Amino acid sequence: MDHNEVVRKFDHLLSREAERAHETAIELEALIPLLLGHKSRPLAQLQLKASHKRAKDFRELAQKVRET
Repeated sequence: MDHNEVVRKFDHLLSREAERAHETAIELEALIPLLLGHKSRPLAQLQLKASHKRAKDFRELAQKVRET
């Protein structure tokens, strides 16, 4: 496997992880209003923020890989 193939594969994996984190955030956004427990809602909101941040971080890292 040459360097370009490795970079493309790495970029693909990072993009896939970003998409997974984004999908998780979307699902959490839909579930949060349905949570009745007072303890569950703040935890879900924290996870939602973490999922959005994770997606953003993976996208930024993939962009850096593409630029190198």
